[in-house]
Amino acid sequence: MTKTKIILASVAALALIPAAASAQHAPYSVLNGQVQLNDVMSTLHVEMGQANGITGSNLAAGNNMAAKVVERDMTVVSSQTLDGNVGANTSISAGSARGLTLSTAVAHGNAAQVEGCCANTNTAVEQVATYGRTIDANSTIRVGSSDAIVSATQATANTFGGWTAHGSTNGYVGQYNAATVNSNSVVEACCNNTSVTSGAVSAANSARWGGESATVYGAVDQKNYANSNAHSQVGIHSATNVTSAAASAGNLAEIQNKWGYAQLDGFQGNSGNINASSVVQLGDWGGFAVSGANAVANSALVSNLGSDVTMNMMQNNHGNVTGFAMLEGNSSRGGVGVVSSMATGNAMTGYACASCGSPSVKVEGYSSQLNAGNVTAATYVGVGTAGPITASATAIGNTATFIAQRSH
Repeated sequence: MTKTKIILASVAALALIPAAASAQHAPYSVLNGQVQLNDVMSTLHVEMGQANGITGSNLAAGNNMAAKVVERDMTVVSSQTLDGNVGANTSISAGSARGLTLSTAVAHGNAAQVEGCCANTNTAVEQVATYGRTIDANSTIRVGSSDAIVSATQATANTFGGWTAHGSTNGYVGQYNAATVNSNSVVEACCNNTSVTSGAVSAANSARWGGESATVYGAVDQKNYANSNAHSQVGIHSATNVTSAAASAGNLAEIQNKWGYAQLDGFQGNSGNINASSVVQLGDWGGFAVSGANAVANSALVSNLGSDVTMNMMQNNHGNVTGFAMLEGNSSRGGVGVVSSMATGNAMTGYACASCGSPSVKVEGYSSQLNAGNVTAATYVGVGTAGPITASATAIGNTATFIAQRSH
């Protein structure tokens, strides 16, 4: 279909959407069609000599939709297509940074949210990010003497979130990505007195449902054809309590529910390379220093409290998966170090826990996993004097775990 035809089809679809209403008078049905054909970029730059508290937050999204209903049933049909680049870039620099210095950058290609309370919702969502495009989220903090520092980035090509309370949801999500996804968080400082946290999260496709006193049926068709990269880096001459974490995924599907039946069905296919790296370099540190990286091609999770779980999933991975974590430095103050890397081709978990006094719960379903990509986890520690150091590296091709238990 040509871009012109796509635009005309979207305009026709939008014409059918009812007028906006409050959450208490939400429409019975929503028909959403969105097409983004050009770039969406947001840039935030803060530069100061001396500061007492700096907050920089940045968001860029190609297509975004949200629907909410209270005490009325609702059907949502949504289609989102991205044929452009999306970027969120935040940078903060200061000679002296007292108090909290916070920098965030979030970039979504297509994003959709559906929420229902005391009602039943039915959703059919399709999200597409096209070939040759990039989704970038970048955060950089460079300061001299500082107190608390937080740098966080998140980048997704396609993301869906659903929530249901005291009702039911029946949802289907189709996500197809061919755009490269990059998330980068960097912190550089002379001397830190309180704490430093740096985190980078990237995902090509993500579909998540949450529920409480609800019945949740979720179905996914997720296909990723491009690379997903997450990188977190911290470099400080004199540091206290440092945490760096990077997580990258091809396809994520998840249900977290309480007090109601939960079921997840579908397919996840990945052929892109999935990379997560965390690098921490410290001249000297006190307290703790943590560096962690987690990369997974396909991940499916159903967790339920108080009721049964069913999972019927197929996972195929043909891309390379790499997790790398590093810690370098010295701790004349006897600081603790924790360094871990993990890389997984396909991961599947079904978990159900019975509430106190309730009968037992069960977990059932069908699972199929195929991994044809290289899976590599690497951890490097180069430390002079320090306190206890814990290091690990874990590489798994396929893993499936099913647990049903009583609470104690």
